[in-house]
Amino acid sequence: MTAQVFTYIGAGGKTTSIFARARQEREAGRLTAVVTTTHMRRPAVHFLPVPLRSDWQETWRRSGLIVAGRLAVQGKITWPGDEIYQQLCEKADTVLVEGDGSKRLPLKVMRPHEPVIPENCDAVYCLAGLAALGQPAAAACFHYELLGLNAADVITEPLFAHIVEAGCLQRLGPWREKTEVVLNQADDEVLRQAGERILARLSRPGGLTSYPKEMREIR
Repeated sequence: MTAQVFTYIGAGGKTTSIFARARQEREAGRLTAVVTTTHMRRPAVHFLPVPLRSDWQETWRRSGLIVAGRLAVQGKITWPGDEIYQQLCEKADTVLVEGDGSKRLPLKVMRPHEPVIPENCDAVYCLAGLAALGQPAAAACFHYELLGLNAADVITEPLFAHIVEAGCLQRLGPWREKTEVVLNQADDEVLRQAGERILARLSRPGGLTSYPKEMREIR
């Protein structure tokens, strides 16, 4: 398998980040595929359902980008299967993987079986959304109870960092050393400064991102 594989996990902008990266890869002339190991929402364009039709490789070469998966309920798609994934990795320059779900909340705590990262992954990006700051845990963090938090606990900067560290980074096993933190939703200077302070508390390097609304869909 020749592709570089990057897995996005966590919450607060995984799919947006994947779609933005996919556009960048395609614009750089790299043949790109997107898959999920769990579930992700089905995009309006570039989606090829499994089983793949006979002309899928020609379609992929023309567009430079495909999202491959099996149709699931509620507008979602799921893992395309090991055989299709291997074909994608053999033919693509870049494969982008969504490795867990978050119910569209800005933070999450990993469950024991999460995330699901392919064995041939080259790097992992742990996402968290700065929109969680100031919100109660129940409104902002998926599976907050797994860290012993109460529903009404307000997400402060130290608590945000604790959720990312204890709820994700410390649960990644050998993948931890390949993981970079991405704090998304750094939409103004106040949030950017908060993000920098949070990053300084974490054990892995990271950065800040922000996407305008028009970049939150694949094109």
